[in-house]
Amino acid sequence: MADSTLSKISWTEFRPDQRRLVTGAALTGLGMLTAAAGVGVLVFELARAGRTWTGAWEVPPAELASRALHQAQSAAQSAAQAGREAWTSYQESPVSSR
Repeated sequence: MADSTLSKISWTEFRPDQRRLVTGAALTGLGMLTAAAGVGVLVFELARAGRTWTGAWEVPPAELASRALHQAQSAAQSAAQAGREAWTSYQESPVSSR
């Protein structure tokens, strides 16, 4: 079997500059912290604007959700009752024989 290319490479010659590695890692960390701070400010402002916007509504969001839930429950009960009535009142028509 032939030797692979990687086994022919002298890895002892691979020596990156330690100062540049440390500088790159520090800049990457600083960038991550800056990005995290930016995301925090963004989320905070969106939450504040949302609370201000919903606070100006005449009907609070919790009451709107309660109304929608009540309407859905009423619709489900009506549909179930209609289904029961249709099932119990169904009469199979006699099959005409030829």
